[in-house]
Formats: sequence, C-alpha cells, structure tokens
Amino acid sequence: MFLLPAFLALLVFGLAIVRLVQIPRRLWSGELRLADARCSALTVATVVAYLVLLGCTAALGGALRRTLLWSGGDAAAYLSLLGYFAAYPLVYVAAAWVFFDGLKPVDRPATD
Repeated sequence: MFLLPAFLALLVFGLAIVRLVQIPRRLWSGELRLADARCSALTVATVVAYLVLLGCTAALGGALRRTLLWSGGDAAAYLSLLGYFAAYPLVYVAAAWVFFDGLKPVDRPATD
C-alpha cells in the first residue's frame, strides 16, 4: 500500500533533479529564456519556484539520507518522512506550472 506512493515520490524526485540541472544549462546555452526580459512578476515567480524546488529537493534528499543511514530501523524516523513525501509532488507540480509560463524556448530559424 505504501509502495506505490513511495515509487511516485522517488520518480518525481528524479524528475526534479533532471529539471533542476536542465533549466540552468539551457538558459546558459540560449535554448531557453525567461518569458519576459524585464523584472516582472512572472520572472520573479519563476526564480522563486526554482529556488523552492531546489530547497525542497535538498530537504527531501537530506531527510532520506539521514533516515536511511542513521535511523537504525526506527519506525518513527520513517514516519517523519511522510510529510516530505506527501508535499514533494505538489511542490513539483506547482513549480512545473510556473516554469510552463515563465520559461520559453528560443525560436531559432530553420537552416535547410
């Protein structure tokens, strides 16, 4: 019963790590740009969403590492992870929603 949500959270964790690496790489290479060049609310929301996703990913990774390495099989330590596992997919979906509006691919002319 707890196996499917755990797999879902770990899948979302992996997707978030890929997205956290891809966004700066694509912004730096010019494949992606912020939706508005000015400092608008959407630009600020995109940066805040990235930082929140980064912070939640680090918190979940730290909690997982701490629980797996130092809990000693204590059931209460695993129960403390429930909050992270429940909130993390929601944070990811909210960040992806902001990224959809705040990040746009750069239109490159076709070279034939």
